[in-house]
This record gives sequence, C-alpha cells and structure tokens, in this order.
Amino acid sequence: GQHPSPETTTAWPSCRPDRGPPAIRRGRARIAKFGMFCVAGFKASALGDASAACDSLLSSFILSGTSAADALDETLPGPNEFAAAFGVLSISEAVACAERVLEHGEAQPLRVARFAEEVARHPACVVELATKSEAQTRCPQLWYKIALHVLLAAGKEEALHAMWTRAVALRANASADSARIAWPAPDQLPTVWIRGLESRKLLNCSHWPFVRRLEKATPIILQEIIDSTDQLVKAYPYLKRRGTWQQAFLFRFQQWDAKLCELLPQTCRLLRSELPTKPGVPYAIANHEEVVIFRSEAGTFVGDHSGASNAVVNLHLTLKGAAGNSIRVGDEVFQLEEGRALCFLDSYVHNVDHPAQNTDERISLVTRVMHPDLELASYAPSRATDVEPNLVAWDTAGALRRELDSLRDAYRQLVADVGAPAARSRSCVA
Repeated sequence: GQHPSPETTTAWPSCRPDRGPPAIRRGRARIAKFGMFCVAGFKASALGDASAACDSLLSSFILSGTSAADALDETLPGPNEFAAAFGVLSISEAVACAERVLEHGEAQPLRVARFAEEVARHPACVVELATKSEAQTRCPQLWYKIALHVLLAAGKEEALHAMWTRAVALRANASADSARIAWPAPDQLPTVWIRGLESRKLLNCSHWPFVRRLEKATPIILQEIIDSTDQLVKAYPYLKRRGTWQQAFLFRFQQWDAKLCELLPQTCRLLRSELPTKPGVPYAIANHEEVVIFRSEAGTFVGDHSGASNAVVNLHLTLKGAAGNSIRVGDEVFQLEEGRALCFLDSYVHNVDHPAQNTDERISLVTRVMHPDLELASYAPSRATDVEPNLVAWDTAGALRRELDSLRDAYRQLVADVGAPAARSRSCVA
C-alpha cells in the first residue's frame, strides 16, 4: 500500500503524500521502491550549491566504475570517502538528492541502498528516534525501509539481512527503549511499528463480521466495478514489476469518493457504516483505513513490499479471476479464491502474482482496517501519531459522537434513496 512520509521539520513539510514540492510528492508515492539520497560535495556545499554537489556525487559514487564507487557495494557505514562527502550535507539536501538517486535503484541496488542508509544515519535524521514517538513516522525508520526495499526488489538477501541488523542496532542518544527501530525480523519493515499487537501473517476474518456480507455480495460488487472500469487508473507504478495493474480508491484519507460512490452505490453502502472500524481509537497514519479496487491482467507481478504499519490489516476479497493467482505473505504463498477474503497483516513483506497463463482479468476489493488489538492504550507511551498530534487530549467520547452523527446521516440518506422510487411510483399511479 501507500506509505506516508515523516513530518520531519527539516526534511518533510507534511505527512500527506499529496502535498509538498513535486519531487517530494513523487518520493512519498514511491516509498516502497526508493532507496537513494544525494549529497552535496565539499566545494559545492561550501558554495551553497547542493544541486551541483549532488550531480558530482551521483557521477562519482553511483554511476562510475571507480574503486571508491565499487566500495559502496560492500562497505559498511563508517569512515570512507563517500561518508566524508555525505557528511557535509544538511538533511534536507540529502533528502532532495535522494530523490534523484532513486532512479538508479534497479541498475545499482547495492550503491543506492547504501546512499539511503546514509540518510537514515544522518545525525539530523537519527535524532527523531528520540524526539518523535514510535507511533509517528520517524526519519531513520523511513529511510532504512527505503534502503531495504531496494535490496528486496533486487533479491539481495545477504545484503538485506546485514542492513536490517544495522537498522535495529541504531540508537539515538537517549536511554528510552523507544529510541530505536523495533522491527522484529526482516520480513516486516513498516514505517510505523506499534508494540504489543499480535504479529501473525493471517488473521481470522471473523474479526470483521462485514467481511462475510461482502463475500455474499460478490456478484453485486463485481458488476458495479465492471460497469465503472473507466474510473480505474494505473496502480502504484513503483511496485509493479511487469504487466497491467490498476486501482481506484473509494475511501482514502478518511474521505469517501462521492463520484465513485454514485457509480458503486451498493458497494459503498455495504462499507460506509463499517469505517472507521474503531471510531474511539485515533489513526496512526494518514492511510490507516482505506477501500481500494484493484484490477490486474495476465502477466502482472506486483513486487515485494511492506505496508505502512503493523497496525493495518488488509481484507483482500477476490471478486473475479482468482484461479492460479496468488499472494505471498512473508514466506508463505496463498492461492486466491473467488468470493473469499484473505485477511493478512500489511506490515509483512508481500507480493501478488498473476501469471501469464491465467488469461482472465483479476478484480479485487481491498479494505484496509485497524488491527483488532489496537486500542488507545496501545500507543502508550507515545504522545502523538502522524494523524493525531496530541493523544493525551484525545476525546474518545467526542469521536464516538461524531461517528454516531455520521451513521445517522448515512441512515437518512438510505431512507431517502429507498423512498424516492416509491414516491415516484405513487405519483405515476395517481
């Protein structure tokens, strides 16, 4: 899924992926693939020309065949020619340059991942392990995730395990246990990790009774989607390794898409009253709960990626084209079934395979929901999330009242929708 970027004061002006300068927006939207950064060299940095310095370092360390560049493939973080050049950059300069280096992730994955790792270890980045809570996106966790995703995409398992070990060993100058990256294993790399939540690949879909209603309504939902396929757009291009993969969001950033809900009224009606799934608990991340339609064609492969948080569960309902297609979650492969949901933890590294021999299109409805164990107390001792700036002042009763008002509005709309045809019929008889 999408992964919001950190609200670091120096590097990111907003955690919303649809805000900020174009380069930053592109980087946020491509978090699962990117792994790069750029640095301002000594002379250019002294002159304030970070762009020229980035050009120089891109040429010297990413694209060249020099011994110094080759050393990046194996050299651990520490004193070396590259680290010395990188060390003169501000965090904002490093992030800006990283957007450019990302483009070379496929050609030079080891070097690009090392660039991203240096961003994660930048002093102005590392400090966020102490200044921000675990329930927020923190700079080192984000950039180590970026670096590790580059290695995942390239199949560099040995380098990935070595870098993961360095990531979880990183510490800020603080005694708190929270001042570190708490990933339990290399197969879970979320941007935000909430401790204490059950960590298993598959969860029982019965946690969410509405899943069964969605399964029963598969023919209705599928027909509405087929009638509206012109609304689908290219899905996360940075994740797709090959083929055709499309998407349309019905619910995102706590907002329903009114136009799409007009085209898919019964689908939205089935889900409107179900989200948020825990109205008394604040969201950790901007895209904590979503409803998205996915469509793929034969020969499509969606590469390995890890979701934004271990507090997110994917309720993946295949509506059409399940035969022979699969989702791998961690080290387990699950065959898709039409009209049946697969409920898995989004933080696990996962991919989707739609082999070329399976010629039928695949259409799925994915509802991303809060982990069933997540409660307000789960965030302790964190004082903020990416969405809620003050957990101490969180008004649970007020949140529940707002949800009740929303349900009332939805009920009134339902009554109006049902009553309108009857009224027209009576008018015609009269």
